[in-house]
Amino acid sequence: MRSVETDGTTIDEAIARALELLHVERDRIEVEILENSTRGVLGFGGKRARVRATVRAPLFAAGDVSRETASAETPTAGTSSVDGAREVFGEILTHLGVAPRFEVDGPGADGIVVFRLAGEVAGIVIGRHGQTLDAIEYLLNRVASQRGGAGAPRISLDVEGYRERRQESLEQTARRAALKAKQTGRPVTLNPMSARDRRIVHLALGDDRDVTTRSQGDGSYRRVIVMPMRGRTRS
Repeated sequence: MRSVETDGTTIDEAIARALELLHVERDRIEVEILENSTRGVLGFGGKRARVRATVRAPLFAAGDVSRETASAETPTAGTSSVDGAREVFGEILTHLGVAPRFEVDGPGADGIVVFRLAGEVAGIVIGRHGQTLDAIEYLLNRVASQRGGAGAPRISLDVEGYRERRQESLEQTARRAALKAKQTGRPVTLNPMSARDRRIVHLALGDDRDVTTRSQGDGSYRRVIVMPMRGRTRS
């Protein structure tokens, strides 16, 4: 599995450099934020953001998309990548015992198409800490990429506004951890999180000059550590 570590003045710049080195699109890589960027004092002592980007293993062997996704037949000229993902999502919901009724919004100004699902049994689609939701979203993006190639839009999957609530919760957790780190002068280690959730925490504290963040651990045990910047006071 190909992997590179890159740095930049921001996390987005480091990711962009990784994409150039790996020659892949953004949805083909898993990003681990190794260190967030920090500002220096009068231009000195700042740190650059650093990330590890790993190319995801192909979900399907070449030509096997129709077999692996059951209802996703070989695309014809009139079949769009979003239509293919919509069909597969409907099949997944049916297998989960959920009525395949959902809204499709976009693409928006950011080029993202959002699949929105509502209903009392939506929790089964979310899973523990959104793990099932992330897995289905990844599958839908792979199907869209297979059908639409590099021009396929990014698909975001949301259930009952879970994404927004999860982001708000993680940002609050990050701020509480930062406050504790400043008050005690000791690092604060958060619970293990997915790559998506860790990125939210890193970005939430990116402008806080009194703390820095880094990820530690492997796989599902990887977690964020919030560390105080000793001797640094906010101007």
